[in-house]
Amino acid sequence: GNFFQNNNHVLPLMVDAVVEAATKPVTATGKPPSFLIDCYCGSGLFALSAASQFQLCVGIEVNDKAVEEATDNAKLNNIDNCQFVAASAEAIFTSPPELTMPGFEQYKVQELARQETVVVLDPPRKGCSPEFLEQLYEYSPQRIVYMSCGPATQARDAKGIVEIGGYGIVSIQPFDLFPQTKHIESLIIFEKRDHS
Repeated sequence: GNFFQNNNHVLPLMVDAVVEAATKPVTATGKPPSFLIDCYCGSGLFALSAASQFQLCVGIEVNDKAVEEATDNAKLNNIDNCQFVAASAEAIFTSPPELTMPGFEQYKVQELARQETVVVLDPPRKGCSPEFLEQLYEYSPQRIVYMSCGPATQARDAKGIVEIGGYGIVSIQPFDLFPQTKHIESLIIFEKRDHS
């Protein structure tokens, strides 16, 4: 089976926080980002929830069944600007399939305008792989919205995102989906620092 958060009281707040962070206007342009790349997207929760605010959303997920569910969820909700890809997150920038969405045919994810792109990360507890992070730094999107169920690995990844990737931390917010346990979800928003 596939994983899905089961706390119906906190989950909508968490989704709203991710969508709000993803759609906030970019300081350099004063406009919201146009593109969302959802890495480790599962059944498409974040991409589908934010889709109405973007020209194009691309989700990547290693679990084929979850990609089928994300695609079905898009169809069921009449969302036609999301494409979901079955592959590891490490493949999103180096060997992605060509996009098939109308107006973006023949494009690859790494060709989307970086200053107009937000990347949402929601990796498993082990965090992001070094290979993925290196590609993320090279692609250098305007904003990274990082949700994690493993605050220790998120802190490890955040160190690299700030020190190597050149991002600043805008905010950090915990979500207690598992009351009376040590487990939390943690949201960190990163914005590309202006080096001009």
